[in-house]
Order: sequence, then structure tokens, then C-alpha cells
Amino acid sequence: MSLKAMAFIDGTWLYRSRELLFAKLGETNGCEIDYANLPHLFSTQVAKHAETDVDLVRTHYFGTIPASRPGYAPLKQESFYDFLEKTCGYETDIAEVPACGDTHLDDSWVKMALSASLMFNAALPGAFDIAILIGDNLCYEPMLGKVRLYGKRIQLVSAHTTEGALPPVSLVGKSHSLDFPTLFLDEYAENVRLVRERVTRVCKNCGATEETTWAGPEFFCSNCRGKHRLK
Repeated sequence: MSLKAMAFIDGTWLYRSRELLFAKLGETNGCEIDYANLPHLFSTQVAKHAETDVDLVRTHYFGTIPASRPGYAPLKQESFYDFLEKTCGYETDIAEVPACGDTHLDDSWVKMALSASLMFNAALPGAFDIAILIGDNLCYEPMLGKVRLYGKRIQLVSAHTTEGALPPVSLVGKSHSLDFPTLFLDEYAENVRLVRERVTRVCKNCGATEETTWAGPEFFCSNCRGKHRLK
């Protein structure tokens, strides 16, 4: 019988870790992450460590969006979260946070929300056997210790710094709650990189056709997007 796994993604950590992927791939203009493949890639690696089949039953993504920031249009960020839900099958937990420029507020909310969700699901009988935590911070250690008291196992996905070292607040080597060898995002850079193909799509608004690499469920041509931004 296969084991059940759930993935819990710290969105602020993953966003910042993109720079490590850029450096690993030698990209100067950045690259995109294949979010649809990301949790399945790491659940496959967990199955190798556990030496049994692993069924990924759910992926949770935690992020924030700034509220009432002057001159900021959240449409692109909101579209990204919709893409995670509708195309990638994620369950997203997104909070509007005051646009005060304090990144610690974003971090704190995401860590609290992720920890609460992981604890809640761990307490549900039969919800999962293995938690895949994509996001590395020592602040998660107390929560992970309690989750293991429920008989759950923990897989951590971390990342090296650009110099190949671990960040100072990493769980790696400091946590007693990890059950498998740590997976490092930057070591799977080629696997998590999204390679888009240019295709011709029809604008949902005006019906015009246009070449694009956008793979989301809805497509609007550049003309309609420009008109929308002017409103």
C-alpha cells in the first residue's frame, strides 16, 4: 500500500529562491518555475528515500499580496495564484497584508499559516503520512517536532546559497525532525525549470489570435491587456 504525502510550500521562501535557480542555470534574465511539476518531482524523490510508492494527495501554497499599495496593481499576482489553483491543482492560502514595506510581516504570516495548516492536517486521521516542506527556516522546527508526535514523517526541500553554503537559519543539520535526506532545490534546477512553447491562442475578450507562451486557463491579447491596465 502506498504512503500519502502532502506538500506545503512557503511561497515567500520559494520566490526568493528563484535567484538561486537563475545562478545555477546561468540565466541573467531569470527563468520560470514549473509549478505543475514541482510537488510531483519531490514526491518522486521521497518515494525513492522511503522505498515505497508515495501518493501526493494535496499541495498547499501559502503567500501574501500587498493591500492598498499606492501605484501597485495586484492583477498579475492574483492571476498567478489563480493559475496555481486552476491549472496546477494547488490549494492556496493567500492573505492581504498592509503595504508597509516590512517583509518580516509577509514572512511571519506565511510561516504561521503554513504551520497551522500542517498541524491541522497532521491531526486528521489518515490525511497524510509524509509532509513535504518546501521552505527552509529554523522557525519551523517546533511545529515539525509536534507533527512527528502524530507519527508523521518529514521531508525538507531546502536550497544552498549562491556560494554553495547553507543559509544560517537552515533546518539542515540543526533539526531532529527530518526523516529523509534533504532535497536541494538548486540541485534540481533543470527539472523545475519551465520551458514554454510558443503557441497561437484566441483572446477571451475580443477573439483576436496572438502568439504567446502563456499557458494559463484564460488568455487575453496584448491589446486587451493594455486597455485593462489603463483603466
